[in-house]
Amino acid sequence: MIKKGQLIDLTILSIRFLLAIIFISYGTGKLFGGQFGNLTEMELATPIKDLSLFKVAWYLFDHQPFKIFIAVSQIAAALMLLYNRTMVIGALMLIPIIANILIIDLTIMPYGFKLAFGFRLTAYLCYIGLLLLYYKKDIVPAWRTISSIKPLQYANHGTVTYLLVFVLIPILELAPAVLKMMYFAATHPQSFWNAIKSLF
Repeated sequence: MIKKGQLIDLTILSIRFLLAIIFISYGTGKLFGGQFGNLTEMELATPIKDLSLFKVAWYLFDHQPFKIFIAVSQIAAALMLLYNRTMVIGALMLIPIIANILIIDLTIMPYGFKLAFGFRLTAYLCYIGLLLLYYKKDIVPAWRTISSIKPLQYANHGTVTYLLVFVLIPILELAPAVLKMMYFAATHPQSFWNAIKSLF
């Protein structure tokens, strides 16, 4: 006779394996061409206004690096569920992944698929909720530690010092543009110098 505690343990283990299997299969499907794309020549020649949202989205999602990023994210989160030390991280990673899929499916899918995937993906989110609830004794202390981190290590700033924030904000915003210019100058030197000359 299986005791209540054993049944709960087996259910939690089953949830971990189920989610791992599902998202490893989703991820590998994307890596090996089983998901996204798959539009016929006729569909590719059809004006975009005459295609369904599903077909348009499936075509767009088939491009890199989006496709490989989603695939690797799903596989990484799924694999983490299989190891005791990383299962909570894997579960937390899966929450935005599943929520994103759910919102996309509710947006682009035909009604029947919306219904099916809506219930299925919501169930997966509930399963993750059960996992986190099961491990709450370990998660709550970690959350308390994270949420009690002070926003600044050096708290003794005068009012004038905080005004430097208004100087640092534009510098931080411009930093990527400067790096982009340096990259462009290194990879396309002739075009870069032509662009500089055109300014004068």
